[in-house]
Amino acid sequence: MHDEKLAYFFRYYEASDLSCGMIAVRCRERGDSDWKELQPFLADKEPEHAAQLFYDEKSKRLVILLDGASLAQTHYLALSMKEHLQKNEQLAGGICVAGYPESGASMGEILMEMTARLTHSVSFASAIQVVARHEHKWERRPRLLLVENDPVIQQILVVRLARNGYEIFLAGDGMEGKEKVQQVQPDLVITELTLPVMNGYQLIDWLKAQHEPAATDRCKIVVLTDKRLEEDMSQCFRKGVADFLTKPFSPVELDWRIKRLLVS
Repeated sequence: MHDEKLAYFFRYYEASDLSCGMIAVRCRERGDSDWKELQPFLADKEPEHAAQLFYDEKSKRLVILLDGASLAQTHYLALSMKEHLQKNEQLAGGICVAGYPESGASMGEILMEMTARLTHSVSFASAIQVVARHEHKWERRPRLLLVENDPVIQQILVVRLARNGYEIFLAGDGMEGKEKVQQVQPDLVITELTLPVMNGYQLIDWLKAQHEPAATDRCKIVVLTDKRLEEDMSQCFRKGVADFLTKPFSPVELDWRIKRLLVS
């Protein structure tokens, strides 16, 4: 329910010209799941900016949206909120702050970056991390090869990835994918596992067997597949795949994972 409401607010802000402060906190629940006891504190500290709270019990993540707040205002509030949560023994990890659109063009992508930092940045467990917009300057447009036999997914991804500045190449099966790799030397390959002629596993094995620097040093592999078994995922990672996503998938999450792989 909260995820649907959060997605609604994301769509609202992205469709308008309004700014929004974003705070993500790793915490432990105390009291009601809507965190109503925190709302008076936020209203007192930032009376000019209405706050919306979203708590996910599974991940223990609290997300706060501040209507019309800048990144600087959000950061200032987070400093006070950190002390408040520590005093009430509600803080279980770090705090991450961002501002839309200051920190990025997609609120979903910003939240994924915030969540990743809270989850993986152990050394910053007690710190307040700020997500700022990072525009990576490419020496040339990254080349992405999409090996996919579903024309609908092909069309969706080609439009979206091209909009993100990538040079996109297409292959409808594993054999065609192999030929395209040799022709264009992509920086990253996105492949389905269930493919005609030459399946995704065979394509991955062939890619990893190459000795040309363009294929082994730079080309990273992302699996985007209908296969959902844990064994499929484990087998792909054993073969050296960089990332694994199942369908249906979030285009925003795919954007974020591709970007992380290309700049790493």
